[in-house]
Amino acid sequence: MSMMDQIKKQGMSDDPVAQMLGVSLSQIEADVAKYESGDLSGWQFGAPSEGRPYAAPMRTTSVKLYEHELRAIDRLAAHEGITRSAFIRRAIDRDLLAAH
Repeated sequence: MSMMDQIKKQGMSDDPVAQMLGVSLSQIEADVAKYESGDLSGWQFGAPSEGRPYAAPMRTTSVKLYEHELRAIDRLAAHEGITRSAFIRRAIDRDLLAAH
């Protein structure tokens, strides 16, 4: 289930969703207005990438995992063309969404 499907299923309002994504509702509304007006100036387009639309500071943490867990994570991440870190962040995001 995608992140958006989970948000819809849980009936979350716009403000908590924007907060979870690290953006303000006014930033989203400004981007929507710009896009809908056809003004794509200043935007760079390329291949889709894993991550947040607005850069938020990241911090490193240490987690101990069993070897078989790491092998499974690495295998699935490689299959999806993403890094181990991106795979783990996505799994955490899914659980955080489920908790709301």
